[in-house]
Amino acid sequence: MTERRLVLAGTALLLAAAVALAGIGGAWAFATPSLSSLPKGPVLARAIERGKLVIGVRRYPRPAPPEAPTPPEPDAFDATLARQLAASLGIPLELVGLDPATQEAALREGRVDLLVAGVPASPNAQDIAAAPGSYDTGRGLVVALRRGKVQDEAALRGASVCVGEGSGYAGAVSQRYGAQPRSYPSSVHAASAFMAGECAALAEDGEVLERLMRNEEWRFYKPLVSDVRLPSDAAIRLADGDTASRDYLAAALRQWRSDGTLAKARGARAGNLQFEITLLKDGFVCHS
Repeated sequence: MTERRLVLAGTALLLAAAVALAGIGGAWAFATPSLSSLPKGPVLARAIERGKLVIGVRRYPRPAPPEAPTPPEPDAFDATLARQLAASLGIPLELVGLDPATQEAALREGRVDLLVAGVPASPNAQDIAAAPGSYDTGRGLVVALRRGKVQDEAALRGASVCVGEGSGYAGAVSQRYGAQPRSYPSSVHAASAFMAGECAALAEDGEVLERLMRNEEWRFYKPLVSDVRLPSDAAIRLADGDTASRDYLAAALRQWRSDGTLAKARGARAGNLQFEITLLKDGFVCHS
C-alpha cells in the first residue's frame, strides 16, 4: 500500500511538473510573438494594401567575357533578405536595382518602400530612418601581396584598400588603421581591382577571403589583418517617422539572427562571390 502511494505521489509530481513546463512554454510563446502578429506602420501597410513590397537593392554587372558585357543585376545577398521580408508580410516582392547616388532619392520619392543596400554612405541622412540592427555581421579580413609594400597593419596608414559598395569594412579600415578605402560597384569589382594592382590591400568578409586563399591563384596574397569589426550597421532603411514599421524590421533582424537565416545568407554570399571572383582568372572581366 505504501509503495502504491509513493508511485501515485511521484506520478502526481510529474504531472504537476509537466503542467508547469507547459505553462512556461505557453508564456514564452506569448512573450515572443511571430512577425505576422506585430503591427505594421504606414510604409508596410501601404505595401500590403498594394499587394507588393518594393525594395531598393545594390546592383552590379557580373563577370563576363570582354566582348559580351552583361547588364547590372540585383545583388544576390540583398535580394535574399528582401525576399525574406516580403515573405514575412505574405506579399510578392519587386526588386529595384539602384546605384549609390540614387538610393536615398528613390526612398524619399516613394519609388521604393525600403532600402536593403549595405551600409549607407550618409548614416544621418535627413528624412530617412534605419531599423536597429545589422544584417551583415561578419568579421572581416584584410589581404595584401606577399611581397608588396604593405607587409603589416602599421603600413596600412595612408594605403589604398579596395572595398565593395556598401561595405562596412570601408569605415573599419579607415577608422582603425588610417587606410584610404576605395569603393567599387561590388565586392567582385573590388577584388578585380585589387588583383589588377589598383589598391595595396583588399578588405572583405573573412569567410569570402578564407575560401579564396585556398585557391592556387591566390597564393601570391597573404592575410594582413584579421577579425576586423564593422563599425557601422548594414541597416534596412525606410522613410523617417514610421516607428511601427521600423520596429517590425528590427524584430525581423532579431529573428533572422536567432534562427540562422542571416548565417545561411552570408554563407550563400561567400560561395557566390568565390565563384564570381574565380571567373576572373578565366578571362572574364568586371564591366563597370
